Amino acid sequence: GVVREALLELQAYGLVETIDRRGIFVSRLDHARILEAFEVREAHEKLAVRLCCERASREQIRDLVLLAQDIYASGIAGKSDEMASLDRELHSRLVHLSGNSMLIRLAENYRILGKFVRAQRDIETVRDEHLALLQSIADGQADRAETLVQQHVAAARAVVQAQMTSGEFVPRWVV
Repeated sequence: GVVREALLELQAYGLVETIDRRGIFVSRLDHARILEAFEVREAHEKLAVRLCCERASREQIRDLVLLAQDIYASGIAGKSDEMASLDRELHSRLVHLSGNSMLIRLAENYRILGKFVRAQRDIETVRDEHLALLQSIADGQADRAETLVQQHVAAARAVVQAQMTSGEFVPRWVV
């Protein structure tokens, strides 16, 4: 039924594993897998923002600017869980605005890992990166948008990787 389908999907994402005659267990999130997800996210979001330059409407971009401002406001208010959730929403909406159904489906495979990972970065820097990215999309500057999103995701990956190296990284579920 529904539970079996959910477990199969979690297994496809590598979040649970089946052990013969023992049952289904939560997989250990290893560092390499999380960093691989960042690499894939970089490539996918570069394509997504390039397509957004051609396909996203002014109104859709304006909505994303408002969302970027909400992310910043949450950060200023110290609501880090809300900030992380809104940030994931912004990136998810960028992928959806690409209009590419295959890209949207592929993104779901690494987005689920994003619910366990949070890169603690300066909130003003994140806001400025989001707004510059959205402006480049609004201006139809696909090459610049690709560069900006690649740098943005790489910066998040670098923070997480540094936390892993120092032993400070703790995966934690963020809705």
